[in-house]
Amino acid sequence: MSANKFVLGVINMRRFFTEPENIKGNTAYIKDDASHITKVLRMNVGDEILVFDGTGYEYTAKLKEINKIECIAEITERTKSLSEPEVKITLFQGLPKASKMEYIVQKAVELGVYEIVPVEMERCVVRLNDDKSKADKVRKWQKVSVEAVKQCGRGKIPQIAMPIDFKTAVSKLKEFDLAIMPYEIMGHDGDKGLKEILKSNPQAKRIAIIVGSEGGFSDSEAMLAKENGIFQCGLGKRILRTETVGSALISIIMYEKDEM
Repeated sequence: MSANKFVLGVINMRRFFTEPENIKGNTAYIKDDASHITKVLRMNVGDEILVFDGTGYEYTAKLKEINKIECIAEITERTKSLSEPEVKITLFQGLPKASKMEYIVQKAVELGVYEIVPVEMERCVVRLNDDKSKADKVRKWQKVSVEAVKQCGRGKIPQIAMPIDFKTAVSKLKEFDLAIMPYEIMGHDGDKGLKEILKSNPQAKRIAIIVGSEGGFSDSEAMLAKENGIFQCGLGKRILRTETVGSALISIIMYEKDEM
């Protein structure tokens, strides 16, 4: 499928998600959106749709069976999604309070984030004290990720990892081509200006961002990050809210990497 056909397809055809295991040969089985297809959209057999399975592929298909439990479509074309960026950004996000995490997930996914890792930090107001609480929250956030992908036309669903502590996060950050920590105390430039950091690492494809919660990073967390080679930078003269920082950095990185 050409790029022009893909773009026109996204605009003109309805787009539905199904799990990878529901793609079998040349047949796509759509379950979660079946009721929406039949009751709300009132689509008919023969209507052309786009199906994606969250793995980075799009399927052009025609509906051949419709009911409110399951819709079956015949796949006519399979193509790799053209909406996925080559640069893979992982957002390590300090746990915020209330529903802010849902907003953070939604916007980060729209902007092209690859993965989101919730991080429990010293100044986090929210505490997830047991594995069940953590799993419940991750399931909720994962649903937000899926819905955001449906809305913005991406082909791959960013995964939400189980929450980890700050020390574990720093250990994981060292595995990336480039790790950046926006730290308001550093003022405008920090170790280096953000633009300089990105320009001096042109080959970096796996980039990590670690963002503090509402209370920011503690002194000991900032020191641990610096000791482990994580670039600390400011974001200008204004202090941004935790739910704004990730989106701002992802946007800047995508722009500098020609992914916008």
